[in-house]
Amino acid sequence: MERENEVYETLLRLFSEYVNESGELTEYIDSLTFIKSVVKVEKEFGIEFDDDMLHLENFQDMKTLAGYIQQKMDEKSA
Repeated sequence: MERENEVYETLLRLFSEYVNESGELTEYIDSLTFIKSVVKVEKEFGIEFDDDMLHLENFQDMKTLAGYIQQKMDEKSA
């Protein structure tokens, strides 16, 4: 759980201009910004998103996204 909190905090930092204090996406993100954000997250955590996760609605809540990223990191290290 501690590692997932670190992931969450990193996501808040990466998306700081787009999320509120609750970790919810509040600002409009265009498609180019979304793709850049996906690439940033993949590089930061050394993961690759599954194609079905590449939808903006999956990025609405940083806690949910942190859980997904942690799962992908766990799969990679298994």
